Amino acid sequence: MLKKLLYENTFNQIFTQHYTRLYLYAYHLTNDAEASRDIVSDVFAKLWEDIKHIKQENVSGYLTTTVRNRCIDHFRHQQVEIQYTKEYFAEVDTFYTDYTEAMRQDILISKMLDKLPAMTRHILEECYLARKTYQQVADEMNISPNTVKKYISKSLKMLKELFGSEKDLPNGPDFTTETYII
Repeated sequence: MLKKLLYENTFNQIFTQHYTRLYLYAYHLTNDAEASRDIVSDVFAKLWEDIKHIKQENVSGYLTTTVRNRCIDHFRHQQVEIQYTKEYFAEVDTFYTDYTEAMRQDILISKMLDKLPAMTRHILEECYLARKTYQQVADEMNISPNTVKKYISKSLKMLKELFGSEKDLPNGPDFTTETYII
């Protein structure tokens, strides 16, 4: 009990004597008031843990060196945060650029599909978008698989023609109908 009281008294004296000087030193190095308070608080927390082993005549050098090292750690941490922030923003930018391009292509394809006759579009959507076989589509529509095949050929030919006219427009797509639809 007496030792604990002695340690508390010693710690309070060191804190009172050195806090302001260490805060100003940290602030001079970091130019950040909040970071300086955090650094000095961490240093005093570490001092409290090691108070049993600290000699009062060495405490000033110990505290100054520890504050300087914590400031260096603070700068290293900031550099890592800056690097991760740059990488994050680059990744987000790439995602949204890709997403925007995909949306533009989806809109173009939707517009092109809207230009197809209803029956042709339905068969194309069933085969390519719903991933049904020619036989499944033929059974559902009570037509022959060859008829489905003819509609698919007809629709792909029409889409190629539409795609060619859309490609001539400004900001035309950079993809082929076959690779996107299939």
